Amino acid sequence: MTGRGEGGPANRELVCWGRRVVIGHWQLASPPRLPVAKGAVDLQRPARGRLVSRELSSLLGRSCGGCWRTDMDALEDYVWPRATSELILLPVTGLECVGERLLAGEGPDALVYSLDFGGHLRMVKRVQNLLGHYLIHGFRVRPEPKGDLDSEAMVAVFGSKGLRIVKISWGQGRFRELWRSGLWNMSDWIWDARWLEGNMALALGHNSVVLYDPIIGCLLQDVPCTDRCTLSSACLIGDTWKELTIVAGAISNQLLVWYPAAALIDNKPVAPDRRVSGHVGVIFSMSYLESKGLLATASEDRSVRIWKVGDLRVPGGRVQNIGHCFGHSARVWQVKLLENYLISAGEDCVCLVWSHEGEILHAFRGHQGRGIRAIAAHERQAWVITGGDDSGIRLWHLVGREHPGSGVSALCFKSPSRPGALKAVTLAGSWRVLAVTDTGALYLYDLEVKCWEQLLEDKRFQSYCLLEAAPGPEGFGLCAMANGEGCVKVVLINTPTAAVDLTLFQGKVHSVSWALRGYEELLLLASGPGGVVACLEITAAPSGKAIFVKERCRYLLPPSKHRWHTCSAFLPPGDFLVCGDRRGSVLLFPSRPALLDDLGIAGKAGASTGAPGVDSDSGGGEPALAEWGPVSILPSLHGKQGVTSVSCHGGYVYTTGRDGAYYQLFVRGGQLIPVLRQKSCRGMNWVAGLRMVADGNMVILGFHANEFVVWSPRSHEKLHVVTCGGGHRSWAFSDTEAAMAFAYLKDGDVMLYRALGGCTRPHVILRESLHGREITCVKHVGTITLGPEFELPSFMQPDHLEPGSEGPSLIDIVITCSEDTTICVLALPTATGSAHALTAVCNHISSVRAVAVWGVSTPGGSEDSPPGLTAHVVSAGGRAEMHCFNIMVTLDPSAPSRLACHVMHLSSHRLDEYWDRQRNRHRMVKVDPETRYMCLAVCELDPPGLGPLVAAACSDGAVRLFLLQDSGRRLQLLAETFYHKRCVLKVHSFTHEAPNQQRRLYLCSAATDGSLAFWDLTTVLDHGSIALEPPADPGLPYELGTPCLTVQAHSCGVNSLHTLPTREGYLIASGSEDGSLHVFVLAVELPELEEAVGGAEPVPQLHVLEEYSVPCAHAAHVTGLQILSPSLMVSASIDQRLTFWRLGHGEPTFINSTVYHVPDVADMDCWPVSPEFGHRCALGGQGLEVFNWYD
Repeated sequence: MTGRGEGGPANRELVCWGRRVVIGHWQLASPPRLPVAKGAVDLQRPARGRLVSRELSSLLGRSCGGCWRTDMDALEDYVWPRATSELILLPVTGLECVGERLLAGEGPDALVYSLDFGGHLRMVKRVQNLLGHYLIHGFRVRPEPKGDLDSEAMVAVFGSKGLRIVKISWGQGRFRELWRSGLWNMSDWIWDARWLEGNMALALGHNSVVLYDPIIGCLLQDVPCTDRCTLSSACLIGDTWKELTIVAGAISNQLLVWYPAAALIDNKPVAPDRRVSGHVGVIFSMSYLESKGLLATASEDRSVRIWKVGDLRVPGGRVQNIGHCFGHSARVWQVKLLENYLISAGEDCVCLVWSHEGEILHAFRGHQGRGIRAIAAHERQAWVITGGDDSGIRLWHLVGREHPGSGVSALCFKSPSRPGALKAVTLAGSWRVLAVTDTGALYLYDLEVKCWEQLLEDKRFQSYCLLEAAPGPEGFGLCAMANGEGCVKVVLINTPTAAVDLTLFQGKVHSVSWALRGYEELLLLASGPGGVVACLEITAAPSGKAIFVKERCRYLLPPSKHRWHTCSAFLPPGDFLVCGDRRGSVLLFPSRPALLDDLGIAGKAGASTGAPGVDSDSGGGEPALAEWGPVSILPSLHGKQGVTSVSCHGGYVYTTGRDGAYYQLFVRGGQLIPVLRQKSCRGMNWVAGLRMVADGNMVILGFHANEFVVWSPRSHEKLHVVTCGGGHRSWAFSDTEAAMAFAYLKDGDVMLYRALGGCTRPHVILRESLHGREITCVKHVGTITLGPEFELPSFMQPDHLEPGSEGPSLIDIVITCSEDTTICVLALPTATGSAHALTAVCNHISSVRAVAVWGVSTPGGSEDSPPGLTAHVVSAGGRAEMHCFNIMVTLDPSAPSRLACHVMHLSSHRLDEYWDRQRNRHRMVKVDPETRYMCLAVCELDPPGLGPLVAAACSDGAVRLFLLQDSGRRLQLLAETFYHKRCVLKVHSFTHEAPNQQRRLYLCSAATDGSLAFWDLTTVLDHGSIALEPPADPGLPYELGTPCLTVQAHSCGVNSLHTLPTREGYLIASGSEDGSLHVFVLAVELPELEEAVGGAEPVPQLHVLEEYSVPCAHAAHVTGLQILSPSLMVSASIDQRLTFWRLGHGEPTFINSTVYHVPDVADMDCWPVSPEFGHRCALGGQGLEVFNWYD
């Protein structure tokens, strides 16, 4: 019996099976969900908070075949809470272009993108729960007789063993779901689907083809092949049943071609018409191009083969292998044939574009993790769309992929009219190249004129010469030359005869650099002997044909072996200069020494150098100038190889170095303060600079072996690659809005790489990547409330929005950690069905397994402060590495999430480095560098001014306590214990507060043997306590001693642990690897005064009051557990069940269970949002899923 309502896609149907009632998505019974019966409509997940309405009564009033009473019983069995999924971030497993739209499959949900007026795809809707518990692997659009798919389309969605037909309307920029069939469950895996005159042909996993009527769910034909082998892929060809052809990729690495319609003759299994061999691995994908008679296959053997097959609908044809393409470094998952291209993608996260002759035309890199799972192509727009295991979706342009004018060209400097060898090269903007020879001649090459012109010749610069062009548009027409005799020449390029010469030093000029402040101020800095830096002020004459050079002041660098500066930049608004030196230090100088008195930091300047008034002979007859030292210095910030660039953007200072890293700094009170250290792409050990591009993102310039690389941290791809031979030669880079240019010397000539359009590249990130590997930890930080003026786009159906969503927007800030060594800060708005990555922290050198948060507050510290939050975060993981940093989330109306996140790195700690610093380390056992931190817990001390403790569960069997001091800037190992003698999996802290008693801090640890140990940290840390045993050797941490209580809760490892204070004591819950739960009540009792030994202060004792176990709560490891209230608990497991339990009446009792789609869940966190939005829960594993429920 069916009953359909009015108004859009949310048609509801009622199906009665015994005691179960399904209304839309509602299943009014507590047992696990059963498959939807044939003919039923299993609808999308409903709106959160939607109650059973009067429509239920009207539906139940219709004929149910005698099951009215049992259905009423089912209504009585329905209980809250019921979790509903609101957001999924999973690997993208299906992509299909339909007209000007793109369909993407993510788990059971479909994402719909539409082409806007600007020619870009934008996401318009998320259609939830199309395939129930199956993953979407493909979309097939029914061909229309008129070929019009711009307004409506009938789409078949399939994956695993599920099939569903959806009729959708997307005309006039609006998306509507008009009709949805039942979820049809096949008997075998569906490898391919094809529309045949209104019916669906399905290629199944054991080499059979079925013809299905998708409207009524009727099986019309079922034809097997005589070779009933397991298939790894299949491709259906033809438009009618009579001409239908299947190309099956067998597990034997062969292609089997056979015709299902041949079974009509004798009604027997059909024998293969052809067997094609060639691959030496399993065939994962195939694509057929009918217009050219080509078949392409992708295989486990890392190759793509192209076959000449002709018309496959005609039996007995010849198959010829015409191409064997090797370009992937791992298994190839997908292949697609286009009229002029062949597209392949695989496990190496690379999408390759081939010609039909097997030549690689393009290589699209940017996805992270385990590979690219889906590809689609839009031939008219010349697009390739890829979906990866990192949840990202990217669009790449086939035509115009390379920048116009890109490529390396030689400028043909060698000529009899130009004697001498080239010594240095630089760029004055992106159109003019300057080069100097060992004869002291300066040459100009104009790209518009395309010829060399000699500007001047000075014999003083023939043996040693530095050359540097001024920054800005076309270099402001200035360049500077310096020699080994202390002479600096400033040249006006358009009028070289007006060059100005200065003798600054009695010795070699080691370096020169320019500093530009808008169009108002231009400085030239030159380093001479003894660490002296001369600061020259450059001004232009009103005619523009002459310049004036005046020495403003001199700076003095700190003593070092290589004592010269390497780069400089103005710090807005222009009071300071930030410089980097060859020693790797970053220094802050006043741009005018007179500003020191105005800023009140003159004493700091003098203190940096000992005496700010040291005289220096200018050598040019000018009065001696004072040598000012830096007001702030960060010594050896970039190691011993030096700082390569300094730039300022958005109130921050960015520095790069030859240590392969870049730093984010800011200046407060005249002092440089490090904020964050980030590594560039793997293998780029020489970071040459940073550039902020037009879209607000950053690109990194550097050298990767013998290549110059422009790297995008956002898209994780190399935007430009120039094989120049390395950075030890003379080179120059320039980037303007018009073009990007890179010039270098090679083989005695000037080589130039130019690309119109700047550093950016013509591709679109439709959806940002989350993590390239599994998520290991999820932690909720806080919630931010935005006013109605900050409206966020919603991708959910209108009837799926929460009640009250038109009011203030609530955004949850969540931190995720991953095996890919990154930490991601996410913004999860309620009511929009979207997630926004605010920032990523990449400080760890190995996987990040644990994170802890404390000190959450508003940025201003008061209720009247603007929306936002700040928090301290500690992360830890592999290689016994721990980092502490601060995050600050503030408003940014220009960002898609309306928020921006700023990260400040505070401190770090590694056990092997701690061991290396010990003086008597030869007498100690070296710390295992493979030790992993499994879990973290923050223990806030009383009083809080002492700084919190961080407890770490370690894989080497230790529980370690770290003390955070100076607001997290000092991380010190305080104490440790090896009581468990095996891997410690979990730690959790809680406090006990009672009237007239001291606030006490307890720590619970759990190990692989199933035991829980409780430690009284207040007693341990009390001055004079004997619980904290002194170390055996000086410099080692204290010994934590023995726990005050041990409980044997499980027979194997404890993967989840949580506590909650109650009136009776503390509820302790744990989950184990064997799927069991253990819940007990822990009481803290104070002994009588006469029981105290020696008149000492009585120490509270821990006792177990009640203890219960649920042996088979889950079918696999329980990896997530949280006690929501004294009467409610929720658990998550690798069996993909989110289960609610009722507490308080003896043994925990099952309430209900919800299936989630994230495989291998490693962590879970739950938090209350508001009375209107209920609770939210985030599950992290091979993806991320967010649930909501009401108590």
